[in-house]
Amino acid sequence: MSVIEKDQFSRPELVGHITGVWEDVLGLERVEPDQDFFELGGHSLGAVRAASRIGDEVGCDLSLRAIFEHRTVDALAAAIMKIGAAG
Repeated sequence: MSVIEKDQFSRPELVGHITGVWEDVLGLERVEPDQDFFELGGHSLGAVRAASRIGDEVGCDLSLRAIFEHRTVDALAAAIMKIGAAG
């Protein structure tokens, strides 16, 4: 799997992808971009599932560590965009 191409996704699109995955993994109807994955009930197994699905959806290698270091949708989107810009 490759790193996302610069400009492959706009930030709002990326936020939408991540939010959808988190809502599904956490079993919630709505997740706000500034809410913490773990404070919403996420755990390590859920983080593994989220990292794998987000990586598949956006076409990047997303580590489990990324979920632990970037615990909100906004923070994770920014990190993924930074990876894409550096790639």
